[in-house]
Amino acid sequence: MVSLCFAQGCESKYQDNWGKVHTGMTKQEVEALLGPPSSKYDAKEVDGEVIVAEDRWQYGDNLSTLATGALFPSEAHPHAWAISFGPSGRVSQIQAADFDN
Repeated sequence: MVSLCFAQGCESKYQDNWGKVHTGMTKQEVEALLGPPSSKYDAKEVDGEVIVAEDRWQYGDNLSTLATGALFPSEAHPHAWAISFGPSGRVSQIQAADFDN
């Protein structure tokens, strides 16, 4: 029960502050606004094949989103809030969680 309340509190924080995140922000600015991410994916290329195009931070992960990310790291899970950072280390893309699908 406590973990459920904690998760809901975290979810509320992401929802409340999500609209303040914008392209061009630094990783430090994002973390100051949302706190530490629940998972991080570093840009990765193997033998010329792009596995993860840009560094990506996700918020609001659960066991399902983490498992999917381990198997398919190239894209953010639709049930997690995701922020991608370009080569400059600044926000390049923002994806809000979609719980309707």
